[in-house]
Amino acid sequence: MEQTLLLLSIFRLMHPRALIPSTTALATLAPNGRERGILAGANVVMPNLSPSGERSKYALYDNKASMGAEAAEGLALLDQRLKSIGYVIDKSRGDYK
Repeated sequence: MEQTLLLLSIFRLMHPRALIPSTTALATLAPNGRERGILAGANVVMPNLSPSGERSKYALYDNKASMGAEAAEGLALLDQRLKSIGYVIDKSRGDYK
């Protein structure tokens, strides 16, 4: 996790306008993994919008976070968690310009 966060921050410095996701993998590794990814330089979160009954079909690794703030029904929780570190969700397009 620490190496991933370090690499996220280096990539942010190298590509200041890039869209860099704070991934579900970070949220799986640590309870505050997504927030730590954002604080390290990521600027995108991608909640799982698949219906809850279908999510197991997309499990790429064991114990993947797929409920709570990771899920579409948890957008309010995700919003709250990001606000706790000083960020807000912007749902507009994120095209690289």
